[in-house]
Order: sequence, then C-alpha cells, then structure tokens
Amino acid sequence: MMKCLFPLFTLIMCLLSPATHAQENFTGKAQISFSQLTDGPMDKIVYKSVSDVPLHLYVFHSKDVPQKEKRTALVIIHGGGWTGGDVEAFFPHARYFASRGATVFCVEYRLVKAGETTLENAVADCKSAMRYIRSHAADWGIDPLRIIVMGDSAGAHLSACMGTVTGFDESNDDLQVSDAPDMAILCNPLTDFTQSSFIKVVIGGEALKKNKKPDIESLSPEIISLAKRFSPLYNVRKNSIRTLLMHGTADKVIALSQSEELYRAMKQVGNSCELIVLPGANHAFVCTYWRAPEAVVVDAMRQIDDYICRHGFLQGKSNLVVSKPEAWLPK
Repeated sequence: MMKCLFPLFTLIMCLLSPATHAQENFTGKAQISFSQLTDGPMDKIVYKSVSDVPLHLYVFHSKDVPQKEKRTALVIIHGGGWTGGDVEAFFPHARYFASRGATVFCVEYRLVKAGETTLENAVADCKSAMRYIRSHAADWGIDPLRIIVMGDSAGAHLSACMGTVTGFDESNDDLQVSDAPDMAILCNPLTDFTQSSFIKVVIGGEALKKNKKPDIESLSPEIISLAKRFSPLYNVRKNSIRTLLMHGTADKVIALSQSEELYRAMKQVGNSCELIVLPGANHAFVCTYWRAPEAVVVDAMRQIDDYICRHGFLQGKSNLVVSKPEAWLPK
C-alpha cells in the first residue's frame, strides 16, 4: 500500500508547486524587491578632490555572485536638476545590479550653485569619475571595455555627455584614459538646452533662481553656443556606445521630444540606439520612494536589465519584483 501511495504523493507535490520551480528556472535565483534593497555594505572612496574637498564614489559589489570573468561595471549618476539631488537616491538600484553580478558605482559630483560651481564643473566631475573607474578597473576585477553609465533626468544628461561632449575636462585628468562608456542607459534625459527652460543652468547666476524662466529668444549668441556645447544632441557623431533611451509620455519636466530628437540623430549617423516610450509614465519613473508607483519603477528596471543582458553585459534575467506590501506610496 505504501509503495503505491509514495508515487502518488510525489505527483501531487509536483502539481502543487510548478510555479515555484518555473520561477527559479526563469530567473536563476530567488526573487528580490526594493524593500530588501534599503541597506547593505558598500565602499566609499575618493576619486578626486577640488580645493581640498573630496568627491566620492560609492561602490557596491556582491560576494554571492561567482566571478568567473571580469565583471561589468555600472556607473550611476543621480538627477536633481543639476542643482540638487542626492547620490544616495540610487543606492537601491546599485544594490540590485550588484546582486545581478555587476560592480556598481554611484557618483558624487559638484552641484551647480550661483557664484560657486557651474555646469562645466558637474560635467568635469563625471568625466573624472569615468576615467578613475576605467584606470582602476583591475583593482575591482572589472572589464574596462564593459562599462555602463546610467542616469535619470539631469543625471541622464550628464551620462549622455560622457564620450560625446568634448572639452570641460579637469586640468589634471589623464586625457589618454577615455571617459566614454560602452553602454548608456538614459532615463528621461535633457538632450537640448536650447529647447528647454533648463538653459538657466547654463546661464548660471541670477538665472538659477527658482521658477525663473529665461526668454530663450532674447539670449545672446554666446549663451546659445555654450548651451549647444553642453547639449548631447549637438554633439552626436559616430561612436560604439550602445544607447538606450527611456521616456514617459506624461513627462511635464523634460519633453519626450528631447529623447526622440536624440534617437533620430543617433540613428542617422548609424549608432546603436533604442528608444522605449512608456505610455502614461511621468518624469523620474525610475526613482524609488518618489512619485512613481513601485510597479512602474520595477517595470522600467526590468526593461533596463533586459537591454543590458541582450547585449551580453549581464547574464540571465531580472528577478526584481514588486514588494509585498509595496515599499512606498507615490508622493
């Protein structure tokens, strides 16, 4: 009797748990959510100092992921309108991609402040960070030919400047080391300052005052020329940077057309570029604990992960899911 019951019991257990086994086979590892990514170990290092003020890289890597070869590096540049924002905003994303096998760096850069720092300083800092990471690749066991840069909003603009916008280099940087990434993930980027009120960041000074909207038509040719130098759209040329653009149709901060124009320009010169338009998504759809529901952020992250994997920079599939209960409610 027992010999008959045992095969039946085994069959019943297999029928009761197919979803669990399918999920394990699909992702290759257990599910993870943002509620599990709020804390964890990281390293903090100085990549350069300006007037004796240190600027840091926050480094995330997972010892749980076997290292059979040199790792992919992911460099994350936060947003905040160039004048604000916090490097910690993307720590959860960093922990997630570290769990997927990447070595992740979150960049601290100088924010634009009237009379103190300019947009040129912010660009120079990000270039310095990219060069520092590439020149120290062996120290972290990363592949200097598999460096991804990812940013949101102002951070996406700064990310898009890497390897495209020339000049604005720190005087003591080693320009023999490239600041160009091998892949760029640009979430709702500003790509053309001449078509945005954010041109005030280029102007600086009094123009930086809150809610002040410059009259672009009245600006001097010198300001417009400088704005174009800072605009990725006007610096498009043939390159090998695989680029993913993501933008929401409901974005009222940076128009969808900013990504569409860059996409067209990139395709015209034969660059590798994809554009994902997110129906109904608002600005900063990839930011945690902010205005987008967790499900929207998770969906965006899974699409980013898929793009990275399709180009061989990571392996497997995303195991990121929405927290139960949700990790945050939109502000």
